[in-house]
Formats: sequence, C-alpha cells, structure tokens
Amino acid sequence: MNGNSEKARRNLLRARAITGTDDARSVYAQWAASYDRDVFSTLKVTGTDTIADLVCEHTADIHSARVLDAGCGTGAVAARLKAHGFDLIDGVDLSPEMLKIAEAKQLYQTLIEADLNQPLDLPHSPYTAIVSAGTFTTGHVGAEGFHNLFVHLHRDGLMACVIANPVWQHDRFDALIDNLPVDVVANRIEATIPDGEPDAHMLVLRRN
Repeated sequence: MNGNSEKARRNLLRARAITGTDDARSVYAQWAASYDRDVFSTLKVTGTDTIADLVCEHTADIHSARVLDAGCGTGAVAARLKAHGFDLIDGVDLSPEMLKIAEAKQLYQTLIEADLNQPLDLPHSPYTAIVSAGTFTTGHVGAEGFHNLFVHLHRDGLMACVIANPVWQHDRFDALIDNLPVDVVANRIEATIPDGEPDAHMLVLRRN
C-alpha cells in the first residue's frame, strides 16, 4: 500500500469513528479538500455509483424526477445522477466545507446545510427519490435520520441508501423496513471498496 492509500484509509477510518455532530463538522472541514481524491480516485469506493445507478434503473421519468441527495458531501451522487439525465437535484449536508465544493460543481438546484439527525425543512419536499451514500455509516446517521428523510418522500417515490452493516444491525433496519409502508425494490450486501469484504446494504424502497 502506498502513502496515498494509507492516508486515504486513515481519513476514512477517522470518519467512521466520528462521535457526534461537532466531531463530524471538524472531521469533514479538514477532509473536504482531499475527499474526492481519497474516496474515489485512491480507494475507488463504488457504493456511490451503485446506489445512483439503482435510482436510475427504477425511475420511470428521469427528467421530471425531483431528487434529494441526502448527505451529499462534495456531490458525487449528483454527478452520477446528472450523467443519467436527472436534472432536478437538491443536496443537504452537515458540512459547509463539503457543500462549498459541491456548489462549485453546479450540480444542484438547492444546497442546504442541515443535520440529518434532526427534523428537516426542505423547500422542494416531497421528493420523487431520496438517495444517500456514505451517510448511513458509523458515527453519522442511523434510523432516526432515515425517518427524518422518509417523511419527505413522495408516494410511489424511491428511498435509496447505502447502509453500512454495523448501522443496519445496530438500528435493526430489518424491523424498521417491516414497519414502513414500502415495497423492497432491492436489498443486497456488497463490498464498497474493490476486493474488500461485503460491508454495506444497497437498499432501495418504494413508498406505498
């Protein structure tokens, strides 16, 4: 493993050890400038593209769909969605430094700084699809944040999230899904880093 890979993995492990909102803001303020390089160029994380591709696969009218990118970070999900033809994308994230980078990419209609673990005020709610990658992971967002987002999902809309295995197990997502008015469109466990262990659920729900 070269120095860049070691540094990228250290940054990823630090993010997965976040202990609260203030810690998250601090970590991402320091990581924002090298985030895209570390996560996508060096580690080649795949979950972001996978979940965006699933949204595309299960959306009937891409051009009219209004999408919320939850925990949007620097805009990787939106970039993939744009490549598929999605135009109406809003983003929400906790980190102003990450949002600044996302804004420069000109992918979003609206960007909102907010904590997904708190109730959300979203200007274009309800959404045709809500998509999230890299957010439902240790120290970040769990079941409460999932519910905070779900209330902003349009009837027949898609909820598409990459959910890390520890969060899935700790927050009992199997039971959570059973108690929601949804159909399970996809739910498979995959490695999010090439040649790694299967470490996250690729979950797509359709609201009834």
